[in-house]
Amino acid sequence: MQQLSKPFALFVALFLASAASAQDTWSLERCIQYAQDNNITVKQAQANVRTALLSEKQARASRLPNVNANSNVGEQFGRTIDPTTNQFSTVATSFNSLGLSAGVNLFSGGLINHSIKQANWDLKAATADAEQLENNLGLQIASAYLSILLGEEQLENAQKRIQQTQEQLNVTNKLIDAGTLPVADKYNILAQVAQAEQAAVQARNSVELAYLSLKQFLQLEPDFELQIERPTVPIPADANPDALTLSPVYQTAVETQASIRSAEFRVKSAQEGISIAKSGYYPTISAFANLSSSYSSQLRDFNNPIVGSQVLGDPVLLNVNGVDVEVRQYGPSSITFPKVGYFDQIDQNFGQGIGASIQIPIYQNGRTRLSVERARLGVLTAQMQQIQTQQMLKNDIQTAIANARAARLTLDAAQKTFDATEIAYQNTVKRHGLGTLNTLDLTTARNNRDISETDLVVAKYDYVFKLKILDFYLGKPLTMN
Repeated sequence: MQQLSKPFALFVALFLASAASAQDTWSLERCIQYAQDNNITVKQAQANVRTALLSEKQARASRLPNVNANSNVGEQFGRTIDPTTNQFSTVATSFNSLGLSAGVNLFSGGLINHSIKQANWDLKAATADAEQLENNLGLQIASAYLSILLGEEQLENAQKRIQQTQEQLNVTNKLIDAGTLPVADKYNILAQVAQAEQAAVQARNSVELAYLSLKQFLQLEPDFELQIERPTVPIPADANPDALTLSPVYQTAVETQASIRSAEFRVKSAQEGISIAKSGYYPTISAFANLSSSYSSQLRDFNNPIVGSQVLGDPVLLNVNGVDVEVRQYGPSSITFPKVGYFDQIDQNFGQGIGASIQIPIYQNGRTRLSVERARLGVLTAQMQQIQTQQMLKNDIQTAIANARAARLTLDAAQKTFDATEIAYQNTVKRHGLGTLNTLDLTTARNNRDISETDLVVAKYDYVFKLKILDFYLGKPLTMN
């Protein structure tokens, strides 16, 4: 067992050294920024913001007029109405119609204005939701980051225990050789070596699980080589949870927490919904204008007919000044009307129109009244959600203050316990080296010291994290300084 423990400790040390040198270290700030840029949930929230922005643009665009162009072209057969003469025809006719229309809303009971305001509040609410999500993600990453630091510190302590136990095994062997201690004490120390190595393995497993949790928040692959920075995690000298009270912390959190702003924006959006619903009681006034023209392949120009001529009867001989002259009589043979050209028809059939329309609601089966009632219920629901969000924030702050106070007391108690057990352990080591105490007493003192050391490390990081939560509600950035 003694031969196995030294290679194990050497392997762990070499592994840590090689990993630290080969990997790029990530600070807490870098982890948070990377997660905010790549986390799927954050991207979904950002997509919701862009969707709300498009909705706002669409609401603003409803103030502008709408312009439409249309064109129909085709061939009609059988007994149909010529689109240019409005007369029945049985001749196959090609036709084409062109049109351009425009309309603008002049009044609709404030529907457009209130829709724009509601879209703006929805955009602000979506933006606040995305910000709150990023803040919560940052807090989760800080927790995972501190868990890694905690696990790595526990791993270092476990490796130190392996080394200390090895040294005690050497001392025990010397005392056994001198006849001061029985041989059975050696096996107790070997058992302690095995337990220390087991604790080191468990600590490494905890570190790997903490890294896996952090990678999941960062949306990284499990096999990604990630190594975080290991800064000194001091306990702020000015930290005093006992001096904090709910009211000032809550007032600060109201200004800094995006969830509070989001709830407020949604209430205002719901209030605009009432005005939107009430717009159904008012008439709608709009203006319109249009241009149109048409073409038909059968349209004829009756003002400029084409007349053909022919000889009427036999020629007549007349003597004019002693000369016989043959006289012929001519008359019309046919009259045809030429087709009007395409562009000539477009010019001749060009028409314009302008006007205004009004729609006055008289009876709509109670739909408008019900819409107003639903909008009012929407306001009530949004207000209840706002109150719930505010109350939840108060509860979270109260819990955070209480947890920070309890964590500080726990840390103070853990520090006192560790100091006492460390002194007791060092005294036991000296007495064991002199052969005045057996190995069981040494093992008991070491276990007590190790347990108190573990409790101290856990209490330290727990207190630091509780302080980070308070900083979060106070609007302070999440850093390890």
